[in-house]
Amino acid sequence: MAIITIDGQIGAGAPDVGRHVARMLRIDYYDRLLLSGVAKTIGATVAAVQEKEQRLHRFSDRLRSAFERALQGLAMGAGAGDPYFGGMYPGTLPLTWDESPMGPKVQAFQVDNREYAEATSRQIREIATGGNAVIVHRAGCVELRSEPEALRVGLFAPERDRIWRVMTREGFLRPEDAKQAIVEREKSQVAYFQQNYGVHPHDEDLYDLKLTTSTASSAIQLVALKIVHATRGQVIEGVTVV
Repeated sequence: MAIITIDGQIGAGAPDVGRHVARMLRIDYYDRLLLSGVAKTIGATVAAVQEKEQRLHRFSDRLRSAFERALQGLAMGAGAGDPYFGGMYPGTLPLTWDESPMGPKVQAFQVDNREYAEATSRQIREIATGGNAVIVHRAGCVELRSEPEALRVGLFAPERDRIWRVMTREGFLRPEDAKQAIVEREKSQVAYFQQNYGVHPHDEDLYDLKLTTSTASSAIQLVALKIVHATRGQVIEGVTVV
């Protein structure tokens, strides 16, 4: 069984690395999909949890309003279906802080900050109990620090590389805009870690494996391979990684 958590600096490539690792090991990958479990835990719609995340982790992205307008029609047309999901699908759900929100701004009842944090914590622990999963940017490195099966990975990168990655991924035209987005997201990330766990997300002591990414075309794949190699001796879907 393997549980891999990936946190670290904004723009270091955690979502991309996490997807590669999950594909290589043929295990589940959680970022947006984790929201549905949180919503069910607190008896809310995914839209309500999404709005709570947007309020807790405010982004400075100039593209945000454009995405909201473009996807508002999806929210207006989402009626029937699972009451927890409100007609939305995982591809429109935002990450906590390392990717731009892609979902519409849906009006929903307010979820208490502590209730939200506790529900996220419970969901991470439930995923860990099931085993064989990659969890990205949900403070899993802290939640699972006493879990012997968990490999806690911290990704770091030079500022210029993080700015380039955010510009490329999200379409910023000016480096200063991408840098400002990173600064705002890091404020939210740090606040979340400190308020709920009393630690800083960039503290290297939180991680079993600390890796540096770059903008080289093969960098993400190489980092993913290092993480896979670090799982040696663990059983993944009945196959021992050697």
